[in-house]
This record gives sequence, structure tokens and C-alpha cells, in this order.
Amino acid sequence: MSRISIIAVAAALIMAAPAPASQVYPSKAFQNPVPPGKNNKHKGGVVAADGSIITGTGFSVSHDATGRYTIDVPAGFFTSTCPVILVTPAGYTSEFPIVNDYDYITCGGGGEVKMQIRVWGRKDGAPQDNAFHFFMSEP
Repeated sequence: MSRISIIAVAAALIMAAPAPASQVYPSKAFQNPVPPGKNNKHKGGVVAADGSIITGTGFSVSHDATGRYTIDVPAGFFTSTCPVILVTPAGYTSEFPIVNDYDYITCGGGGEVKMQIRVWGRKDGAPQDNAFHFFMSEP
């Protein structure tokens, strides 16, 4: 390899190296995303296909029918606002699952949150039992 091509490769690598966030956004570096005095609340866990809790505490889960689950966080944890909910599949049983936070049953009344979760097969759209992860965050 010639000396010129080595220098060109080294220069390209230096130019392509990402800059630290503090240099790109100096006014935003290392700021806490939670405003002072605000205590964001989070709840999450992993639920097995049969509705049993694999990880997580402070909530309950019912397995209502094939592919139907209800997550219940008792009153007092969240405030009167509805949390943002993210649900993702954990593996698959027969075909790749589609997991969806289907509908709030209760949201905000004294802080209780009940959310229906639905799981469908990607190919046939039929309900299926499947493990899933969930995460709730109060905005």
C-alpha cells in the first residue's frame, strides 16, 4: 500500500469519526430529561404466554383468552394521566407474532391503569398465545 493511500484512509477515518454529543449540541449536553420537581414513573416487565409474570413487580396480568391479556397496575402508582405503553413480542410460538396495546380499560382513575394486550399471528391474523415485554412511562 502506498504512503498516499495510507494517509487518505487515515484522513477518511478521522473525518468519519462521530463527534461527541457535547460538541454537536453544546447547550443540550448532559441535561436531565426530567424537569426539576417532576418524578417520572415507569413500570415494565416480561409476561409468559400463559399470562404468568416472568420479571417485574407491582402489576398483575390476566390471560383472558387466546392471544388476549390484561395488565393491571393498581391505583396509586401513576397519577391521573395515562402512561405511554410499549409492547413487543418475546420470541414466537408458531409464527411471528404481532403484539399490540389494544385498549385502555381504565386510565387515570386514582392512578390505576388497566391495558388490554392482543397478540396475532403475522401470516394468518389468528390470535395466539405468546410471551411479550411491556413498558409504561408517565409523560
